[in-house]
Amino acid sequence: MSYEALLRKTWKSGDFAVSEADAAQADPAGGANRRAVRLEIEDIAARESWDANSCLVAHREGIMKLAPFVKFREEKFGAVLFETRSEKVYTLSPTGAAVVREVIAGAQSSNLVAKLKEKFEDPTGRMAAEAESFLAQLKEKGLIIE
Repeated sequence: MSYEALLRKTWKSGDFAVSEADAAQADPAGGANRRAVRLEIEDIAARESWDANSCLVAHREGIMKLAPFVKFREEKFGAVLFETRSEKVYTLSPTGAAVVREVIAGAQSSNLVAKLKEKFEDPTGRMAAEAESFLAQLKEKGLIIE
């Protein structure tokens, strides 16, 4: 069995613990190959782990995020949400865009409206009411998840 075949076997099985004896049997002269593969795997791990903290933050209780099938794009008039499964497009007002920006930033559902009040003047309270209503609609449609 070649070293490449051994790598493919471990990749498919998910068992990445390979003894030195198995590795030596796979390719007795493969020390250089093992080092090259190890460096490549370490490079992949380094590239993929750069965003580990945000992944951990997103899994805390009460943290909201866009559903995996939802894309967000800001526009001059506000923003657009695109739901890729059903190919529905939602046009957002500036208030809606601000709500989604807070969701993307990792806001908790309990304090999202308070964060918006800090950032924007809302003497009438209308923005807060719109934001709460819009947030409920996003959850109902499954566009954001907690």
